[in-house]
Amino acid sequence: MFEQITGMTVAAMDAALAPLMQFGPMVSLFAVSAVITVGITLLGRLLTNNKAVKELRTKMQELREQMTAAQKTGDKGAVNRLLEQTMLMNNEFMKHSYKSLFVSLLVISIFLPWLRHSYEGLAIASLPFALPFVGTGLNWVVWYILVSFTIGWVVRKMFGFD
Repeated sequence: MFEQITGMTVAAMDAALAPLMQFGPMVSLFAVSAVITVGITLLGRLLTNNKAVKELRTKMQELREQMTAAQKTGDKGAVNRLLEQTMLMNNEFMKHSYKSLFVSLLVISIFLPWLRHSYEGLAIASLPFALPFVGTGLNWVVWYILVSFTIGWVVRKMFGFD
């Protein structure tokens, strides 16, 4: 059943992205990677309550400072109480982070079979030198990761995302 769903997804994406494939693997994979990354970044931004995340960060920083002061004075009761509060806030912070992670994994799991189907075995870019673990050619996975990190960083800086 998984193979059928994957096959249908790959066929649909082949049809939808066929015009893009004429530009060659480097350009087409760059474009697809950029669209996926921008989409994931924007969805993560929409799903995360940034005001609550900022407040949690501020409170966690205040608690850390209070805990450091309590440790210096040797007040173990205050340290334990502050540590408990920090753990509760950290759990809340992680709930916000997991929303973005879940969306990212969902989007990637949709595109990953098509990317593998379309670019498996192709040398996307050739390097004039050899890199450890990579060699002289970049495969689709390495190219996707490079593009995703770069585009993600640029988008977050451009729009002031944290």
